[in-house]
Amino acid sequence: MRLRPPKLNRRLAVACALGVAGTAALIGGILALQKGAMNGGTAMERGQTTHQLPVVASENLDSLLAEEPRPWLLAQSLPLNGPSGHIGQRFGVGIDTALRDVNARGGIAGRPIKIWRIDDGYEPDEALRNTRWFAAEPHVLALFGYFGTPTSHAALPVAQAAGLTLVAPLTGASSLRNPGQSNPLHFRASYAEEAQRIIDHLVNDGFVRIAVAYQNDAYGKDVLSSTVKALQEHAMKPITTAALPRNSVETSEAANTIAKANPDALVVISLSKTMASLVRDLSARRSSPQLMTISPTATMALFTDLPQSLSYGIGVTQVVPFPWDGRHPDVALYQRLMREQQDNASFDFISLEGFLAARWLIQALEAIAPDISRERLIEELSRTSPDLKRTVDLVFLGSGPWQP
Repeated sequence: MRLRPPKLNRRLAVACALGVAGTAALIGGILALQKGAMNGGTAMERGQTTHQLPVVASENLDSLLAEEPRPWLLAQSLPLNGPSGHIGQRFGVGIDTALRDVNARGGIAGRPIKIWRIDDGYEPDEALRNTRWFAAEPHVLALFGYFGTPTSHAALPVAQAAGLTLVAPLTGASSLRNPGQSNPLHFRASYAEEAQRIIDHLVNDGFVRIAVAYQNDAYGKDVLSSTVKALQEHAMKPITTAALPRNSVETSEAANTIAKANPDALVVISLSKTMASLVRDLSARRSSPQLMTISPTATMALFTDLPQSLSYGIGVTQVVPFPWDGRHPDVALYQRLMREQQDNASFDFISLEGFLAARWLIQALEAIAPDISRERLIEELSRTSPDLKRTVDLVFLGSGPWQP
């Protein structure tokens, strides 16, 4: 008997989609706030589509396996609800856009690609539960597009024991990139590179009193360590550090610690809602350091969660091309397919990362078809793994509206 999650009828979280823009060094301000919903496990923005989009992801395994022809099956655990749900939803939008395109063209060897996708709320215990379900299903080719460091850490032992590889998790943690480690199989640049980019920029601009606020879990501690090492290269250390709770807006204590130290710059290692709460608490204490953060925080979410007066000037590192620059061939394809599948489609860094990771996976499946297996897929992905030493860009949140 196959282990399956209970069939769930819960309505998934509302997705917020917000277009932001600017130049390579400046993102423009708020464009439009659009509410969305999840349908069949696939994120769609309500009011953006004039027709029902084909389902490419579902939490219902039985419905996926009952399809004819039977799909090539991937499994994904990521947040779809709760404080981090908007990030998981946007990551899924990009992935699903790429999968709908290949499925509309006949799939791979006549079979569509589908994702068994289950919400984990960005909680390690939930990700571990989901991974145990995935590991018990022999049709799963790979675990694809997990979100987060603590969740990936929780899932990895079960995945390895089942002969499954975590492919393209949205994490840049050094602890998941040990020399010779082949599982997870990464698509994105590392958090250490992002931290180095931030510190180099701050020091070069004359900031010397730098504080760090970090999420008090595997993610935050990993990036904290990388940030401290980056400071050491400049013969510096943080003037203070403050721990932040995961999935929480209880940030008063951290704000007190930071405001007392009076930094001229603050590196925040958390996700958007927690960071937004911290920024509001600092503002109430009349503390206004230069704010910097890394890519998982999500620029779109910061625009949503903060008023313009507080979001203006926040620096964010990015590991994918600028989503509004149609001169880049990958971005042009992303924009075209997003517009074909949705009316008034909005672009952002997180959905672009999901799209590019899915394209990498699709190309690997096409290369080995029709003889597709777990082992051959991972061999091909390893052979074609992108250059992880790519440029890490730094963008700053702005105030002027901009239309792609």
